[in-house]
Amino acid sequence: MIGLLRSLRARLALTGALAIYLPVVLVFAVTSLDRNEFTETAPDGTTRTVASSDVDPTGWAWCTVIALLPVTAALAWWWSGRAVRPFERIREAAARIEASDLSLRVGGAQGTTEAMGLAAAFDAMLDRLERSAQVQRRLVEETSHELRTPLAVLITGADVVLRHPEPDLELYREGLERSRNAAERLRDAVGELLVDARGRARVIDRRPTDVTALAREVFAEVAAFAASRSVRLELRGEASAEAPVDGPSVHRAVANLVHNAVKHAPEGTAVEVEIERSAAGIAVVVTDEGPGIPAAERERVFERFWRGGRASGTGLGLPIARQIAQAHGGEVELLDSGRGCRFRLTLPAKEA
Repeated sequence: MIGLLRSLRARLALTGALAIYLPVVLVFAVTSLDRNEFTETAPDGTTRTVASSDVDPTGWAWCTVIALLPVTAALAWWWSGRAVRPFERIREAAARIEASDLSLRVGGAQGTTEAMGLAAAFDAMLDRLERSAQVQRRLVEETSHELRTPLAVLITGADVVLRHPEPDLELYREGLERSRNAAERLRDAVGELLVDARGRARVIDRRPTDVTALAREVFAEVAAFAASRSVRLELRGEASAEAPVDGPSVHRAVANLVHNAVKHAPEGTAVEVEIERSAAGIAVVVTDEGPGIPAAERERVFERFWRGGRASGTGLGLPIARQIAQAHGGEVELLDSGRGCRFRLTLPAKEA
């Protein structure tokens, strides 16, 4: 009995049956009440009126009350079933869902507002899980695609050296250089993919951070690379621009934009980074004087692994910068520029 009452349907049925049947019993008792009055004479000759009440139901009344009991129970059970049906649909949907198929949805559940709200929340949760699973699958596919080439270079380089009949020091040196270059590309790809996965998962730790200070740190890191290409680094705009952001992630996004600009900037030119502050948030604008991006290819700059005709590297720098910005509620855009490229990373001044 206790186990049965743990069921929501059983509790609703019992409550409904009592709510329906108790008024019937009350009406039965009231209508069956019989009041009688008679006069009594005392020994001293005085008289008084005495009233008495008793229940005197008719046979039809008894039959009606008894017949209504199973009808009331059946009606309450039917009503409780309709009340819990949306919850049963959600339970059945959850039972059928497998990790390999998250496309099932509860749909427009009929019933109380609470049941429909629960169904909508359950479907929204499934949407998030399906998107997460899709991101995971894409990440695995992209990782295998990107790591396959440097691994093939490592294997081929080793095979060339091992199969050579008379390997000399120069051959070993060439093989090691090829292996080092492949290993560096492998390292860069793994690092970019890990940052990309974090950005896609929206794993950010917001703290008040000076974005201008982050740009200065990026300049310190990229200085040697810029000097090797005879490219100047110039920082303009706000001396201090604080925003609630995930410092390491935004540092990586700015570094990707600056490194990309330095890589394509001609010798003797400058890469300019300007920090702008507005009521909406903070913007980091990175400008170079390189060859720019043809109009036909502008739509593809943020595609993963797309390098274009002028580019080298993993093809993940710009997509990751945009992913990090979007995780913060911002964006990375390619702006129109007379020459070279001009990217703007925007970050909201407040948490979304």
